[in-house]
Amino acid sequence: MLAFFNGLPARLRAVARMVPPGSRLADIGTDHAYLPVYLVTSGRCPRVIAVEKKWGPYRRAMAAVANAGLQGLVEVRLGDGFAPLKPGEVDTVTITGLGALTQQDILTTGAAVRQALRRLILQPQGEAGPLRRFLATIGWCLEEEELVYEGGHYYFIMAAGQGESPAYSDVEWRFGPLLLRRRHPLLRVYLLQSMEKLNAARRQLLNAKSERARARLAEVDRQLEDIREVLAWLQDSAK
Repeated sequence: MLAFFNGLPARLRAVARMVPPGSRLADIGTDHAYLPVYLVTSGRCPRVIAVEKKWGPYRRAMAAVANAGLQGLVEVRLGDGFAPLKPGEVDTVTITGLGALTQQDILTTGAAVRQALRRLILQPQGEAGPLRRFLATIGWCLEEEELVYEGGHYYFIMAAGQGESPAYSDVEWRFGPLLLRRRHPLLRVYLLQSMEKLNAARRQLLNAKSERARARLAEVDRQLEDIREVLAWLQDSAK
């Protein structure tokens, strides 16, 4: 089982660690069903529902479950988001590898299922700040955050439970209040790489004359200032 866990992508290992033992879990957008197979075979979850909306990934998930001999413990369902689930059927949901806006749509349209959950574990593709803010607007509070690096990309993972969220600053929403509180060891490198990309974008925008380009330049400058602020804070706190 340790070998299977080590074979999971780093981002899915981080997600698995956030799943409370004994959870009744649904994995939305399961693809190859690697996470459900691990959670059941490890004994962390007694049963998992794996949800896929496209036929190709659905068939891959079915094959993976059959190959693992877990047909009675991992149920693969075809459908979009929370649509294949009944309210109260699961208490924990994982959504990984989908864009932040797609995850927001799933959580919005599946409000009845969402309201019966105890924990959401989300790994959005791309920027995570808007998803953090969205969770607060629908009555969810961040409980855990992780940052992992894999295959040349950084992935933010967050676990949330129902409850009122603190009023975080813009910088905290953007980079992760719990990651900042922990002074996560990957944050500095992530911020430096983000700064490189923003500086490259800034150089391209400097000679642009359109109003849209000027607005984008102002936004890039604001983001750079936020990064400099966090980097300075991390440096001072390390002394």
